[in-house]
Amino acid sequence: MAEPATGFPALKTLARALLRRLDGFRRPPGAERAHIEMLGQTIAAKREMAGAVDFRSLELKPEMKAWSPTGLLVSEGEQVTLFAGGKVSVSRLADISMGAKTVLWFRIGRDGPMSKIVNSSQSFTAAQSGELLLALQPPGGWMNAAGHFNPAIVWRGARGAIQVLAVKWVDAAEPGLTALLPFDRTGLVKNAMLQCRYPRQAPQGWRYLWSLGEGEIYAPGGGRGHITCHTDRDVGILQIPADFELDETVKLSWKWRAFLLPSSLREDIQPTHDYLSIAVEFDNGLDLTYMWSSELPVDTIFQCPLPWWIERETHWVLRSNQRDLDKWLSEERHVLADYMSAIGGMAPKRIVAVWLIANSVFQRGEGKCEYSDILLRGADRRMELQ
Repeated sequence: MAEPATGFPALKTLARALLRRLDGFRRPPGAERAHIEMLGQTIAAKREMAGAVDFRSLELKPEMKAWSPTGLLVSEGEQVTLFAGGKVSVSRLADISMGAKTVLWFRIGRDGPMSKIVNSSQSFTAAQSGELLLALQPPGGWMNAAGHFNPAIVWRGARGAIQVLAVKWVDAAEPGLTALLPFDRTGLVKNAMLQCRYPRQAPQGWRYLWSLGEGEIYAPGGGRGHITCHTDRDVGILQIPADFELDETVKLSWKWRAFLLPSSLREDIQPTHDYLSIAVEFDNGLDLTYMWSSELPVDTIFQCPLPWWIERETHWVLRSNQRDLDKWLSEERHVLADYMSAIGGMAPKRIVAVWLIANSVFQRGEGKCEYSDILLRGADRRMELQ
């Protein structure tokens, strides 16, 4: 099995990443949280006019190890808007921090389904009655989909806070946001209103990996089987079930076009592990992901450098030539042969899903690409994943 990068190449890449960040623009500390506080003052002054029946403000810190009550009671069918700002600093040395849309989760009641906020704001309709609860969790940090905290995954040394403003509306969220718009100086209300009107939905048949939460990264493209991807300081894995018997004849084929890679440095260490890829998940719980790289040579194979993925995910660099950006490229891989070459051991029996992966959390950049014509086929079977 391949290993993640260590030694001098890893140290060199980390040094280059830190130097680039020192030269880059940084938002003034606390600006996002100050905007949340300013918006709270606006809502307090205009709540009756806007139809805001109740609102709560809460500060969440990474050391909080349980779901935090907000005091906001919601009835089934009522609409709520969440506004969030701030960041959690995971590593000061590597300058790794995560914003609200990566770490903030919410639910109604202790047994209600949990969701991750998809942007700096999100409106939703309560599926049941109860108290609004909030929590912070790093990507992949949950023990299970019921929302139990995993004691093995903690915020070691993390600092910072996420400020949240929750608003419950008398009627629907969009009319209330529209009424508030002339009085808002932060831009948060406009963003929330546009999100209500033009939600970015996942393509039909696909779903986000529950442990990373929902997002606005993927959307249907201009034709059948066409999927667009835009990651901006976030992470998401989109999955589609694919119960497919695996033998030496099975191939995965697809077309993709990358416009912007989220990393300009080699991606085989955690501080620069931002990338775009397509992956195959097997019935043994492992996955093999074919990725674009900015620096690593084609056919470089390495184990995922993230501690919560190192045992299950293997990366295979399929493209790295910058001159191929903005071009439609056709790919075809013999899945079982690639598995035995990259991972080895006992061969899995079945493919259970195909994934699209986009990560731009670590360097807080952007990545853009699109996919089409994703297909699994064997000697006597084919499955169009669209």
